Amino acid sequence: MNKKYLYIIIALLALLILCLLTYRTSEKIVFNDTKSTLIHDFGTLDKNKVPLYEYTFKYVNKKYDSLKVYGVRDGCDCTESDVRAGNYFKNDTIFIKTKYDPNKYKDSGITVKQFFLITNKNVSKFDTIFPLSLKGIVK
Repeated sequence: MNKKYLYIIIALLALLILCLLTYRTSEKIVFNDTKSTLIHDFGTLDKNKVPLYEYTFKYVNKKYDSLKVYGVRDGCDCTESDVRAGNYFKNDTIFIKTKYDPNKYKDSGITVKQFFLITNKNVSKFDTIFPLSLKGIVK
């Protein structure tokens, strides 16, 4: 009879430890306090500009002890984005370099382009996918 209770106590302790470990990895992350940093506005873009329009998003991992970045996915072929894949520790800065070519699809007028940072932790309401945007008026 005593062994039965011992096994039950060990099983409950194992379940409690598993719950605590799961709770620790399900926290939300907030890169920056303002939403304005999720969108970069180029303003007025010139179609005839030879070099591509470039911008680097910078985010600091303030929440997790370790955040793994798998990469970045572009929303279309007119943007090229690059991020160093790997682990970022607490207070490390993540640099997401992006380029936009308005001539790729002959964009004109108000333009908004999205791309997505992919991680192993919840980084937005879209779970492990963090959407970023570029916008501007192409003339």
